[in-house]
Amino acid sequence: MKKIILALIFTLMSSTTFAETGKFNAAGAGSWSLNTMDAGNGNMSITYDGNAGLMDKVSGSIFDKSTMHCIGGLTLVAGKFDDETGMCTFYLMDGEKVYMNYKGKGTGGQGGSGTFVIIGGTGKYENISGSGFSSRQNIRGKAGMAHSMNQMSGEYTY
Repeated sequence: MKKIILALIFTLMSSTTFAETGKFNAAGAGSWSLNTMDAGNGNMSITYDGNAGLMDKVSGSIFDKSTMHCIGGLTLVAGKFDDETGMCTFYLMDGEKVYMNYKGKGTGGQGGSGTFVIIGGTGKYENISGSGFSSRQNIRGKAGMAHSMNQMSGEYTY
């Protein structure tokens, strides 16, 4: 009877999966195609679609050497915005994807900052969750596109 109980306990323990958790602090540069409606006096509506490559300062982070594709938008009023929102897909080195939603505020032509929530992924990251802080600094580049340095830091569990 003891052998059966021990075997049962061992089987339950070996089949239990533990959640993976981690922190990340990724940074990189990206370029974004723009759609704009300029109403003058610093009033403008902008939507964008673009990509950025990221490296992570945290060793072993799932976001190290990833790329992100983001689609979002904002409305400038007198040169400032507090309504930026969008969604990003992260393409990870292991072939999987992670999705997140973000919100932000800032100043037109300079940059912005905000928060994000990780909402899911593919494969082993299907149930990933997390949150964090993001910021971007606009940089000069090809006319007709936006270019920025991006930083994202936070925590995740899957």
